[in-house]
Amino acid sequence: MSVRATERLVGDVVIVTGLPNSPLMVVQSIEEETKMVNTTWFSDSHECQEGLFPASSLDRYEAPKAASKAKKSAKGKKSGK
Repeated sequence: MSVRATERLVGDVVIVTGLPNSPLMVVQSIEEETKMVNTTWFSDSHECQEGLFPASSLDRYEAPKAASKAKKSAKGKKSGK
């Protein structure tokens, strides 16, 4: 599912849907007329990279939900005084 090229997208984290190991990229600006999205990301060598992508090739990144911690089934013992 691609993103819409609107100003609300600025600041969101996106990925390239066609790349299996797409970097996480932050949207810097939108060109609404051409539906192009300007993004930045850090390379594996920790250098800032910039790219211009069509909105149809991007999707919002959703972080995987953390596994919920198992609730303790044992409750504190009450003293019988």
